Amino acid sequence: MKRATLLYLVITCAMTWPLATVMHKEIAADMGDPVFISWVLLWTGGQVLAFLSGDFSALSRYWHGNIFYPEPLTLAYSEHFTAQMLQVLPVLAATDNVVLSYNLLFLSTFVLSGLGMFLLVRDITGRPIAAFIAGLAFAFAPYRMDQWSHLQVLSSQWMPFALYGFRRYFETGRLRALVGGSVALIAQNLSCGYYVLFFAPFVAAYVLYELVARRRLRDWAAWRACGLAGIVVVLVTLPFLTPYLEVRNSGVGVRSLGEITSFSADVHGFATASERLKLWGTHLVAFPRPEGQGFPGFATVALAFVGIAAGVARRRKQDVASTAPTPSPPRQMLTGALFVLLAVHLVATASVLVTGSFLISIEGAWVEARSAGDLLLRTAGLFAAWILVRRHPGRPAADAARSPWAFYAMAALAAAAFALGPEIAVNGLVISPGPYAWLMHYVPGFDSLRVPARYLMLMALFLSVLVGLGASAIIGRSRRFGTAVVLAASMMMLAESWPTEFPTNVRLAAGRLDITPRYLGVGRNIPPVYQAIRDSELPMVLLELPFGTAAWDLHAVFYAGYHRQRLVNGYSGFFPESHLFLARMFNARGTAPETTWRALLATRTTHVLVHEAAFPEKERRDISDWLKASGAREILANGTDRLFIIR
Repeated sequence: MKRATLLYLVITCAMTWPLATVMHKEIAADMGDPVFISWVLLWTGGQVLAFLSGDFSALSRYWHGNIFYPEPLTLAYSEHFTAQMLQVLPVLAATDNVVLSYNLLFLSTFVLSGLGMFLLVRDITGRPIAAFIAGLAFAFAPYRMDQWSHLQVLSSQWMPFALYGFRRYFETGRLRALVGGSVALIAQNLSCGYYVLFFAPFVAAYVLYELVARRRLRDWAAWRACGLAGIVVVLVTLPFLTPYLEVRNSGVGVRSLGEITSFSADVHGFATASERLKLWGTHLVAFPRPEGQGFPGFATVALAFVGIAAGVARRRKQDVASTAPTPSPPRQMLTGALFVLLAVHLVATASVLVTGSFLISIEGAWVEARSAGDLLLRTAGLFAAWILVRRHPGRPAADAARSPWAFYAMAALAAAAFALGPEIAVNGLVISPGPYAWLMHYVPGFDSLRVPARYLMLMALFLSVLVGLGASAIIGRSRRFGTAVVLAASMMMLAESWPTEFPTNVRLAAGRLDITPRYLGVGRNIPPVYQAIRDSELPMVLLELPFGTAAWDLHAVFYAGYHRQRLVNGYSGFFPESHLFLARMFNARGTAPETTWRALLATRTTHVLVHEAAFPEKERRDISDWLKASGAREILANGTDRLFIIR
């Protein structure tokens, strides 16, 4: 395990080079969401440290972040990153360097994802090499390379640990393993709100699968233990969900159908690679779409298919060797009929998903099918019926548990189907409603999630287990030759995921304004104007100009994590109406300066910080002159940064 972890770390550093050399001063990827997440870490970490220092009221302000003043519960406008904050809190407390802390978290998502998958697959197969290959498949899945800016999406590392813990419980009966799986599931729930809704149902399905596969449906002790574990997970997770419900009830937090659809995967997205990939980025461009690059990698798919084929072959061999009575002729006929219907539906479903329709001639008449949603449901129903009818009563109970290929294959297909969103589209053409639409209509919370395509991370998770099963089967046929084959496949896997380059501190465009500074100050090295704001003996309500531009609002939000004064600016997954209104007012300042001034006063702002260098050269003094003419008084100047007191 130590060698596997070290190898994952070495590969991670190589793939993200030169991040390891500048991780104390340059943030991974761009200065968009990573900068916002840095503020979250500073705010939540600061509240926890204040609590530990004796300010026992600090946790009551945990959700009331100091942005979007005077709006409450502003932390609940986006992810809260509590698990990540606790993970890196010692480093943050010791160094006060949030850039270093963020980068450590970023790198750890790859290493821990590999380690968790290694442990899970090693437990299933007993082959460390196969487990290591499975860890590579998950830790460096091509989908991850398109998510560098989204730490919450990359933070899927606790998924394999949760499955591993629950599997060990069913293997050994030890409650310690059940506790470990539950803790991992809680960590996953507190790492990403998407995965609370996306992953938890698969965990419940896996527990049920284990009970069925091991013929323990009447094992009431197991039911009680798993039920109690589920209750504990819910009780710990629920306090981190209720603030989001409060924000939703206030009118903030519901996504439109059009927005959700635009961030769903297209069927052709599975043949589309991220443009960041060195090998396939310019070749596999079937249907580029934001966050919809679902190419899983040829090596991954090949090994996964080997894993499925090996599972089917093993099942057939066991059926032949079984001493159980031969099924009756009617049952054999029913099994055959269901298999034929299932094969036809699989062909029809594949045709509709790839081309948009399926044509078949019945007694000279052509029948066309276009509804992929109905076909998917009927295919799933036929598959379940076929499995139940052909179930061999003499099969040992532990066999399915030893090689759970069927569960992971079905889970991968289900995750891929949900990633298509509420409307299944083929090359941009909507062909039918998707399974995700049912979740939006009947399961609370799904209409608040903007990106169904993030189910692709779960697809990568389940495919990686199948990769491990496939690698194990190849090694089992011929140890020396099989090992060489799977190692070659692993090299191909890494080549398919290798990025063209890894960027750091990429600044966001700011329209007609100048871009933000190249480097972020941390700890004692924050800019002097923010040091003065931090050290002020009187509480402030600060507004920074430019206002309403993502790049500069993020700049303001980042330093709000250090000075901890109340800030009118903000950036998050949602924006309150007060922020949008004020942005409109500042856009109209040139034609209605008095109205803009009254809107500024209405925010209860006490200080305004103007970044004159952000504006075009001819306009750099206009904002400052307007503030002075309106009655503001300049109290500090540092280069082109000017701080004014309003009242």
